[in-house]
Amino acid sequence: MTKDPTSHDDGHESSPNRVDDGDIAALEQQFQDRGDAYARATVVRREPPVSANVGDRAIVTAEGDLYGWVGGAACAQTVVKTQAKAVLESGQPKLVGIAPDPARLERTGLDAFPMTCHSEGVLEVFIEPVAPTTSLLLVGSSPITRSLARLAGDLSLDVTLVAPQEGEFDVPDETEILVSVDHEDLAAAMGPDPLVVVASMGEFDARGIAAGVLADARYIGLVASDERASEEIDRVAGLLEREPEAVRSAVTNPAGVDIVARTPAEIAAAILAELVDVRSTSGTAGAGPPTAETEPGHQAPSTDAGSDDAEAGAGEEVAPEAAIDPVCDMTVETADASATVDYEGETYYFCCHGCADSFRTEPEAYLDGDVEAQP
Repeated sequence: MTKDPTSHDDGHESSPNRVDDGDIAALEQQFQDRGDAYARATVVRREPPVSANVGDRAIVTAEGDLYGWVGGAACAQTVVKTQAKAVLESGQPKLVGIAPDPARLERTGLDAFPMTCHSEGVLEVFIEPVAPTTSLLLVGSSPITRSLARLAGDLSLDVTLVAPQEGEFDVPDETEILVSVDHEDLAAAMGPDPLVVVASMGEFDARGIAAGVLADARYIGLVASDERASEEIDRVAGLLEREPEAVRSAVTNPAGVDIVARTPAEIAAAILAELVDVRSTSGTAGAGPPTAETEPGHQAPSTDAGSDDAEAGAGEEVAPEAAIDPVCDMTVETADASATVDYEGETYYFCCHGCADSFRTEPEAYLDGDVEAQP
């Protein structure tokens, strides 16, 4: 970082942390790359004698560290750092005036503070928050999440679609596709304060919710019936070893504002409206009123290898190289099973990660002596 003190018209030297415009731009890029929020302060008016000039600028971190130049410590920096932190908390920009007699500057839209520097003078500084681009994690490749990925394209969201199965998805080219459904991997892939929408139709909903909880997401929206939502929350509690109520309080179900939404595109629009509201208020949305439930009954999902859905149920003869999912009683081709769990020396095969998570949480509840594991 360049540290080049220079003299100004009042004989003051600049702060030793003064940086030029190129350094400020580089610092801003570093903060943005890391996903760190900061405030940008720009001098927009001055009356001499003051050491800052119109156009001088600085950035202030959330911790209150100032880089750049808006005037000396007593003249401006203390006020700017304090007000920058307030701007970051509120998310709203403000115009700050600093003068020996603050009453001189009082007018609508300006907050005035006393100038304590001996050289006196007047400064007006515009302080604006700069927030990182919000991450939006869409869990599942259902028609709802694909529609939401398309609708979110104009909202400056970094959209990631979790879709472990093979195939082409009709989503914008800039949408990142993740094939992992490990909740820790998903949490690590999100930026700070992310938004999460879970609509895998039961395939790996618990993994998406768990990822949102681990990432401290400001919003975790789930598309599910009340009954299945309760099941998924219990699965998440088992995965994370947390109390179900703690998980439930972090989840909005059903996701979306209260409109008459029936089609996947309409449900996606309802969810998008809720995301806009959550992002603008920087708060946590509570559970909203019901939206249309489009989820069919429990179905066998496509496997990673793209095999056909298994249709055999409990009681049917199990074909060679196949096993029965102990949770839903579906027949699973062992070579293409979506998930497996080793328990007491045996391997059990599952149609989806949701069933595997349920079994892993409480295996004895699903072992009645009729289910055989594969060697």
